[in-house]
Amino acid sequence: MRENTFKATTNENSWVFELAQRAELAEPVEVAARYSGEDIVADIKEVLKSRGSMMIRGLGRVFRILDDNRNRQLDANEIKWGLKDFGIFLDDEQVSALITKFDRDNSKTVNFDEFLRALRGDLNESRLGWIKKAYDKLDVNKDGKVTLDDVARLYDVSHHPDVKDGKMSPEDAYRQFMSMWDT
Repeated sequence: MRENTFKATTNENSWVFELAQRAELAEPVEVAARYSGEDIVADIKEVLKSRGSMMIRGLGRVFRILDDNRNRQLDANEIKWGLKDFGIFLDDEQVSALITKFDRDNSKTVNFDEFLRALRGDLNESRLGWIKKAYDKLDVNKDGKVTLDDVARLYDVSHHPDVKDGKMSPEDAYRQFMSMWDT
């Protein structure tokens, strides 16, 4: 290989491709490794961790930011351009790999559950057991659904420190608590 005697005199990159005169003199070109869905998810997790967005509530906020048309599904464009806002730049092939990694129902879109599962991972048996116990406690009327009314029946504002100190009314403490839920 010889040095190119032409030197660029502008701010633009200048590329020169030279072909070998004989095949045995040609240098092999390495094919760039493909970016797997796992690699992309790992990169996304790192960015979101640095922003403090890896808690479920934070991930819900990220999902809503990406979901431009508010249909509760992320398509390829929403993922590509939405992640760009987070400093994650993906080409179409990478977006396709990411959707394949996230999309469990083969809809070619990603819903919140798929998004959450891909970023947080599946629950282990121990954690799932604790969640089921908490759910059973929250489902006051045992109808299989936890509503805000169920949660409200269990939340006792009289133990809130600001209510105890007289800095906040019980109603304000209740409103503050209920405002944490995304409904």
